[in-house]
Amino acid sequence: MSMRKPLVGFYGDDFTGSSENLAQFHRSGLRTRLYLKVPQLETLQKAAETLDVVGFAGTARALDPVAMRAEVEPAFNALKALGCNFLQFKICSTFDSAPAIGNFGLAAEQFTAGQAYDLAVLAATPDFGRYTAFGNHFARFGNDIFRLDRHPSMSNHPRTPMKEADLKDHLASLCSLDFANVHVPEIRNPDVLKARVSELFDAKVGVIFDGVVNEDLASVVAELWVRSRQNPVFALAAQGLAQLLGKYLAAEMPEGALQSVETEVAPASNLLVLSGSCAIQTGRQIDVASQAGWATIELDPSKLVDKRAIETSLEEVLPKVNEQLSSGRPTIVYTARGDAMARDSFEDIPADQIGNTYARLMVRAREATSVPRVVLAGGDSSSYTVRSSGAEALTIKVFDEVQHGHLCELIGGESGLDGLEILLKGGQIGKDDYFLRVLSGTKH
Repeated sequence: MSMRKPLVGFYGDDFTGSSENLAQFHRSGLRTRLYLKVPQLETLQKAAETLDVVGFAGTARALDPVAMRAEVEPAFNALKALGCNFLQFKICSTFDSAPAIGNFGLAAEQFTAGQAYDLAVLAATPDFGRYTAFGNHFARFGNDIFRLDRHPSMSNHPRTPMKEADLKDHLASLCSLDFANVHVPEIRNPDVLKARVSELFDAKVGVIFDGVVNEDLASVVAELWVRSRQNPVFALAAQGLAQLLGKYLAAEMPEGALQSVETEVAPASNLLVLSGSCAIQTGRQIDVASQAGWATIELDPSKLVDKRAIETSLEEVLPKVNEQLSSGRPTIVYTARGDAMARDSFEDIPADQIGNTYARLMVRAREATSVPRVVLAGGDSSSYTVRSSGAEALTIKVFDEVQHGHLCELIGGESGLDGLEILLKGGQIGKDDYFLRVLSGTKH
């Protein structure tokens, strides 16, 4: 009797993006699980009996090439062992990556070189204001849409600034693979799309797909899925792929195979926000919460240089956090308030140390106050926070259709976090009142 294979396997290069990707599959009713570290193959094989999508949450976005290779390889080896014919390396929808940090071009090179995978690139996620047109990538900021190399935030990102909006040119700076573009007019002609995909994949060329509306992505993922039945596909893609592929796969599932999906977040009795984000939008969200009477506590990341310094910072911050939470006051701990772009030394601030500190703070605050819900803001630091928390995996509890977010629940571990509700928020994600809505819920 053959083992049941998951339909899709993916690795996410940070935890916020990984949980977002999982949620996009979940929203269509697929059965999903996100592992915080790679378990034994036997565990995955058992999970495959009931799961449609298996994901691994990683930290590759913050790593140099050597560390990245060591981080990513076990995850994809496990997914290959499960027999997944459709693999995704989940990237940020802003496509930011640098040769020395979070280089997803090298990841694609590593896992397609000498192997049979067709390589697809799909960065567009229209519902998040991310668009690719004629090979150039754009992102919404406020009420405007900017080419990435002119985006107020992403063009000045402290770790991975986007100085090139042409995705083909940007990938050329990251790796030696060959890429070609498939543009919107071709995508919107089914016969032309099919012919171009076959032509380029057969020539062993990576394909960068445009995408301006969800219908564009729907056409692309349908073609990729059909192709994957003949030849395995490796997709370097943002959550737009998961959203539209999940919808496509759900439509193909037999009756009764899908699970029900909760779409309304209930109010929480209290909330702790741990922000390692330097994004302007997260700064706005902290300001709005502060104006609403929330407690805000600054954590200086430059002091988190070793274990002793981390403990000293915890001894200073934790009593303040516990005091506020115990009094019923929602609390935000932050390392930046939208102004970290100006720090020349930002690259020296250790994301892993911030994450490890926040993990210990979360565990001890939960133990002392029974806080039921936590928001982790910031892709790099939150990745390390969750990985260091002691939990084993997470599932999606609610898909929030109002803010296109999701409420997760931690599973397992001995840290006392089992059942804790968490939201992982990318720096640019959410309206100004995001934290207020996470606390009050989305029911009207």
